[in-house]
Amino acid sequence: MEYAIVLGLVVLVFLAAAAVVTWEDRRAARRKAHQRAAALARLGEVDPLAPRRLAERLDG
Repeated sequence: MEYAIVLGLVVLVFLAAAAVVTWEDRRAARRKAHQRAAALARLGEVDPLAPRRLAERLDG
């Protein structure tokens, strides 16, 4: 009985750790995307795909 409780707690801790790591990875990716967008905006390029989209619209 105690073995099942300990095993359940260990699994719960691993699940919580996985959730925290996933949360932090997504948060870091969002932060990096915002920083990249800000750097592009400082250079005058708001949307890096805008020239390609404009060319596709003009071509047809």
